[in-house]
Parts: sequence; structure tokens; C-alpha cells
Amino acid sequence: MKLFCKLPFSRISIDDDGNIWPACCPDWVEFPLGNIFKQSWNEIWYGDTAKKFRDSMFDGSLKYCKWGWCPNIADAQAGIKNFHVIPLKDSPKEWIPQPPVHVNMNYDQTCNLKCPSCRNDLIHIRGDKLKKVEYIQEYVEKQILPSVESIALTGVGDPFMSRVFRNFLINFDSKKYPNIKTIHFHTNGQLFDEKMYSKMKGIHHLRLSTDISIDAASADIYGKVRAPGNWDILMKNLQFIKKLDNLVLLGISMVVQQDNYKQMMPFIELGESLVHKRRATFVEFKRLRKDPHLSDEQFQKMGLDEINPDMKAEFSEQLILMERKRLYNSRNRILPSVNHNLHEYISSPVEEIPSSPFVKLTSMISSIIPTTFRK
Repeated sequence: MKLFCKLPFSRISIDDDGNIWPACCPDWVEFPLGNIFKQSWNEIWYGDTAKKFRDSMFDGSLKYCKWGWCPNIADAQAGIKNFHVIPLKDSPKEWIPQPPVHVNMNYDQTCNLKCPSCRNDLIHIRGDKLKKVEYIQEYVEKQILPSVESIALTGVGDPFMSRVFRNFLINFDSKKYPNIKTIHFHTNGQLFDEKMYSKMKGIHHLRLSTDISIDAASADIYGKVRAPGNWDILMKNLQFIKKLDNLVLLGISMVVQQDNYKQMMPFIELGESLVHKRRATFVEFKRLRKDPHLSDEQFQKMGLDEINPDMKAEFSEQLILMERKRLYNSRNRILPSVNHNLHEYISSPVEEIPSSPFVKLTSMISSIIPTTFRK
């Protein structure tokens, strides 16, 4: 199957080393488009490396992308309409050079949690590392943001814990960035409350979207995978976020691992409880990455690549239920939409279950999840 991805033509992500990537996870592609510490902005965005990457879109190969990791590619392969990845036959024939319209500001790892899938301890950027982040932020504000339409922060920490990003949001001035109409928050939700939001008056007229990383569907599992997060605070904040008038998209996500894979279906029901006035809502399941902070032994104890036969069978059952729900929701336009990049774990095609047995399945799931998740 030949596919075309729009991301490297319009959306970028910036990491804490100053690398510029297409606006997807760096683990999903082979190389960055450039580096702001080594090249001018024009050299990065319009240079040979970026052209090389974009050429792999026009020939339909996406040969510098890791197909098994990208949920956008997975959707296209499954015949599910995807905004970013489309069949090559439907793609544009050429690119009219223009600045990116979206930036993922992923360069401050400061966070109030120490989730084992992400880090071994709390990270609060200080000293020379903070100066580096401040330099990137100043560069981005001057060179890139004046022309973009939307921004996202942050995929590597929490925007409300980061001093750099928090100050940026509190002091946000639309006169300085007149084209920015949308801000996306990738957050753990612990600090995204009414008090914090009230300080950010400059963004109240903008469209907001979220991906709230939770990794659990109950307080006990949350305590294991999201330390030292507070489940009750999260549930309270979700209700506040859910009812924001300028929120156009609400999503929750789970990094699937040995401690939480049995909660995938209850996690979808948590997503169902967050659907508000037919607003776009999604639930996303993500593979555990072998990040540098994880030893081989730690990764084996957390990941689902090398598990015993009994656990593998249980995981497969959960995957089938989740995949059926994903297909059912997509084809019947039911919220929330369900996304994942776990396709390599699914050994055979999954058939969508008909609606009447599905009602029975939903009732069964409802009976085993905590009352707080129900609508």
C-alpha cells in the first residue's frame, strides 16, 4: 500500500536538543529535519534533509517512517479515514513551499510526576539545562511562532509544571502571535485546574484541545504507573476540563504495559464519560518505548514483548475487545474515537462485532469498572 503523510509539509516538533522533527514522535522516524543550534531556520525547513524526507511522501514509500509505530499509518492501512495519512492516489502532486502551521514545543522535561514509562525520578530543569530551554523558547517565539496557527505543549513533561511554558501561557499575547488560534495541551491533568486556568487569561478566547496522559482506569493502578499523582484530583480536574466552553477536543491516553493492559476496556469507558455535547473525544493506547532511562531488565518487566503464555493470552483477549470497539466506534461514528499503535501485537484480523452482542459486552464491562467512570 502506498501512502502519503501531510505532517512533514506543515507540522513540526522540537526536542530539547534543538532537533526539528515532523510533528510526530521522534521514535517513529529515522532522522530529524535539522537542528536550530546548527542551522538557520530556512536551512532547516527548506533544506536538503527536509526535501529528502518529503520525497518519501511523494513516492508513497514513507521509507523513513516506522510503520508499526505510527497510529496514523495504522488507521490508513485499516481503511479508517485519517487526517494526516491518506492514500497516495489522493495526495497533492507538489508542495508549494510555505512555513509550518503547527509546532509541538517538546523541549522542557519538567514534570510533577515520575511515571516509570517515562523517567526514573522527578525532573525539574535547572541551571544550564534551563538556559538551553530558555534559548530554544526565545528562538521559537521569534523565528517560528509568528507564522503558525496552532501550538502544542508538551510531549515530554507537563506544561503547567514547566516554568518556561507556564510563564509563556500566563503572559500569552495574541497581538504578538495573531495567527495562533489553537493550543493543544499534552498534560497529566494534575495541575490543569480552575485556579491555573484563571491565570491564563490570554488564551481564554482560543480553541483548546487536550491529550491527558493517564495510563490507568482505577486509583490503585494509577498509583503504580503515575506516581505521585492523586486520582481524586485528576477526576475532579477532568470534570472541569470537560466543561470548558472553548475546548474543541478532549483526549485521554494510556501507555500500555504489564501493570495496566487489563484496564484497556474500562479506560475506553472513562473516555465515554468525558464526551460532552458531542465534542470530539478520543482514547489512545500507546506502545511502551524502550527509552534510555529503562534498563533491559526494567523494560522486560514493564513491556509486553516478552511475556509468559498466560499473560500473552490475556493481553490478546484485551486487544481483540479494544480493536472491535475501535472499529465499531469508527464505522458508526460513535464517540470517543479509539486510536492505538498496537497492531503488531494483533496476530489475526479482527472482525467488528454486531451491535446487539456489543450492547451485552458494554454492559459486562460496566459491571466491573468503578462507578466513577460511568456516565
